[in-house]
Order: sequence, then structure tokens, then C-alpha cells
Amino acid sequence: MIRALLLLSLVGCGSSSTPAARTTTTTPTGPSAAEQAAREQQHHDEIAAHHRKLEETQQDALGATCEAPKPTSAHERCLPSCYTTEPADPRAGKKLTGPTEIEHLVCQRDDDTLVFADELDEKLAARPHRGRPPKPHKKGTWQAAIEAKLGTNAIVTGNAMRQRIHPATQDKLRCVAVSVFTKAHVLDACGTTGEAACEAAGNAAARAINVVRYRLAEARRLHDSGKSEDCQKAALEAIAVSRGAPRWRQYAKLNVDQWDKRGLYRTRFDGILDEDTLFSTVATLGAEAQRIYESCGGPAGAPTAALQEQSFHTCW
Repeated sequence: MIRALLLLSLVGCGSSSTPAARTTTTTPTGPSAAEQAAREQQHHDEIAAHHRKLEETQQDALGATCEAPKPTSAHERCLPSCYTTEPADPRAGKKLTGPTEIEHLVCQRDDDTLVFADELDEKLAARPHRGRPPKPHKKGTWQAAIEAKLGTNAIVTGNAMRQRIHPATQDKLRCVAVSVFTKAHVLDACGTTGEAACEAAGNAAARAINVVRYRLAEARRLHDSGKSEDCQKAALEAIAVSRGAPRWRQYAKLNVDQWDKRGLYRTRFDGILDEDTLFSTVATLGAEAQRIYESCGGPAGAPTAALQEQSFHTCW
């Protein structure tokens, strides 16, 4: 009996089996529709905030002004050299009555552009003139060609063209004394009776093209001498101002209504230009600066910031 019970016990133990463990697989699920919408909204808000910040920076730069630039102070963006603001004519403010002779130094560039370079001669005078003005030179003479380009009342008084080097751009010039005979009352900072705007009188458009021309000339010299880093700095400012100038013109005309309506500019290195020619020249010079910038190792696209682009009228 005992043995039979023991056998039954053993048989029962041997017949018992452990059920197989069940394995379950869970399929990963993505964010819910609400979570996805929240993420997209956050991304949109970040982009919008960044865009608003860029717009605010651009608007601040466009609206900034330089109320009283000091002609003798250095342009603060000394990259790599300092651009010095065009000095005011030392005769500015001088009151003249009756027939007047105003002396100028007119220089011709290699491309035949005529430039008023009065800053290169400190002895120029503005004085009363007695009698009739001298007659224009005969057609076919080199003096007559210059007088025709300068317009009425300008007479070449020098005997010959003389070689000069412009200290700012290192351009080779051929210069001669020219006098304008007019009825003047007060000379302005440009050394004229107000017929054109200029940098020395605080005009930002004239300053823009002057800065671009100066930096481009500098970048060319640095490129030729193998100074790549400084070449990039000079070229980049020329690029920046060439981009910022047309934006600023649009802003000034549409939002501020403080645009100089004379439409004529006596520039420092490019002669007397009308408004359209000035801005098209700025664009051409900027494109050349970008080519030099990239040939000096600068990254493609030449990225510039708003403050760099508007530096020509903010004194920055």
C-alpha cells in the first residue's frame, strides 16, 4: 500500500509541466497628432521670432543716422585701414557777392573720368572777379574737352596737366587748375554754391560710393600683394555697403521723406553723377568687390550683417 502511494506520487510529479512563457511584442508608436502639431507650432514660432529679430535689426540700421560727422575723424570701420571722411572745403561759409571766381583742382583718371580733387590743394581761392570771365578754349584743344565735360562757366586756367597720385585710392591722376565763374553768395562744404550734394556736406549717398570705391581700390592692392586676410576685410566692406545703399535709399524715400531731391552728387573719386548713375556704379563696384573677395579666399556669397551694410550713414 505504501509503495503504491509512492508510485502514484512520483507519477503525478513526473506528469506536471511548466506552461511556456508567452512573448509579447509592442509596436512603437509616434507622437500623437496633438504632440506633432505642438512641435510644428513651436518650430514655426522660433522661425518667426528669428525673422522678426532680423527685421528689427535691419530697420534699426536703416533708421540710424550720423547727425554731425567730423570731417577729420577716422571712419570707425578700420578694416584693414581707416577711411577718413571727406573734409569740408576750407572756404565753406565764405560770403561772396557779385561776380566770383571759384578755383578747383580737376583731375582725370585713366578712364577719362573727371574728378574734383580740391582736397589735394589747400591753396585754392574763392574771390571777387572783375571784368568779364575768360572765354572758353577753342574746340579741338584738350582744355575745351575738359570744359565741355564740366559744363558751363568752367574754364581751364592751368597751363598743363600734371601727374598726381590720390593719397586715398592711390589712383594715378592728371590734374589741372579750373575756375568756375559765377555769382555766388555763400560757398558750401562741397566748395560749390549748392548745385550738388557731397560727402563733406553730410550726404550719405555720396559717402556710400566713396567708401565702396576706396575699399575696392584697397582690396585690389592687397590682392596683388598676396595679403589675403586684409584683402577679404577691405572687399567685404565694399560688398556690404553696395548691398545696403539701395535698401537705405528706398527706406529714406518711402519712410523718412528726407531724400535730397537735387539728384546730383559730387563724388570724391567718380566725378559728378546723377542719382541713377551713382547707384548703378555702386552695384557694379560691389560685384567687382565680391569677385576679389572670393579670389582672396573669402566664402562664397560673402555674408554681411545689417550694421555692416548700413555703416556708411551710421558712422559705425
